[in-house]
Amino acid sequence: MVRKASGGIASLLILVFVWIVPVVFGVVVARKKNRSPHWFWLGIWPGVGWWVFIIMLILKPLQVCEKCKKKIPADSRVCPYCATETTFSAKTKEEIQEEKKKHNKKTIAAVCIVVGIMLCFVFVTMFSVAASFKSCEPYKHSLELIESNPIIQEYLGQDYRQTGMISGSLKSNANGMGSAYFSYKIKGQNGISIVYVDAEKENDVWIYKKINFYKEKQSCDVIDLLAEEYNKPQI
Repeated sequence: MVRKASGGIASLLILVFVWIVPVVFGVVVARKKNRSPHWFWLGIWPGVGWWVFIIMLILKPLQVCEKCKKKIPADSRVCPYCATETTFSAKTKEEIQEEKKKHNKKTIAAVCIVVGIMLCFVFVTMFSVAASFKSCEPYKHSLELIESNPIIQEYLGQDYRQTGMISGSLKSNANGMGSAYFSYKIKGQNGISIVYVDAEKENDVWIYKKINFYKEKQSCDVIDLLAEEYNKPQI
């Protein structure tokens, strides 16, 4: 039950980070820059909101004409709509250059921070997914079968380890039902081997359809670990 609750919390956090966070902060930045916040409707697609947010950070702010109240470029000296002089016209070249430098520094810093946050989120998500797979019973059971199989142990050697990402799907619900279909790689003394696991859960009991150990990629040399388990003499 704890694993199910933590999985729900993790899904909620991913939802908030991917969809809600870039839209909320993006709208705030857009309004400060006098830009249209309606661009963030694109945030309904996963991840697109972050790209719109980055673009909004890079864009220069607009100024609002004091007379006609229309939005015009920040470096406009005269409003193109009503020909009214703007506050920008009273600034010296030194002040303009200084403002540009400050804007560029803030933009670079903001973009770097956002990209850094996105990368951290990706790494944390990948770590969480890997941890979920490694803590599930089908993964642990497949390792137990590998450790108890003398042929595989001889082939892998002593210093073998799981390497790379675990790919596939892992589902579980409150009614004691679930499914697991994934594969992972093991690096041993003879190279990379691949393990495939296929199982379903009913009434909180895992029923295994397949646990196969392939000695090499794109090879037919496979060991059916379930068959080995069933044929093992009972004590």
